[in-house]
Amino acid sequence: MISEACRILRANLEALRLEHPLQVLLLTPASPGETAAEVARDLGIAFAEAGRQTMLVDADLERPRLHEGLGVPPSPGLYALLTGAGGPIDAVLVETGIPGLMLLPAGTPGPDRWPTGPRKVGELLQALRRRAERILIYAPPAQTVSWTLALAEHSDGTVLIARVRRTHRAHLLQAREALERVHATVLGVILWHG
Repeated sequence: MISEACRILRANLEALRLEHPLQVLLLTPASPGETAAEVARDLGIAFAEAGRQTMLVDADLERPRLHEGLGVPPSPGLYALLTGAGGPIDAVLVETGIPGLMLLPAGTPGPDRWPTGPRKVGELLQALRRRAERILIYAPPAQTVSWTLALAEHSDGTVLIARVRRTHRAHLLQAREALERVHATVLGVILWHG
């Protein structure tokens, strides 16, 4: 069961009046070493509950966690798609059992955890856009993994996740600056008591 706070967050995100529709949303922790996959998962459930065909993408190839709590296997997934070993996208998308919510798990990474550049990321996100109304991508902190910056470049908006009394202001500013350098649209910060 998700919190009312996630439902309110979903409503607020949908109410944003942006130049472009908010179809692809990147969610990333503000601090290195942090994980906030639960926030992304619960927000995805909130979008699905509201009747939006929603896809969660676990882009944290070092510490995949979105599959946890959804009762789905972690592989195959995104890594297989990026390396060409996964076949078509539909072969690695997983139905979660929650109406309107599917998951593209991270998969099992090989020695090269971040196997692609920005161009391939853009092509992948274009293909995913045809499969869901809302795509929520969970990725590692932007100031430590260039892969997250490539995802941010091709997303419609990015939201930083900060843990109350744990995320340092300096980390939040570093993350925002890293995202702004690649001209990502930073929509705001989710404060999380996780």
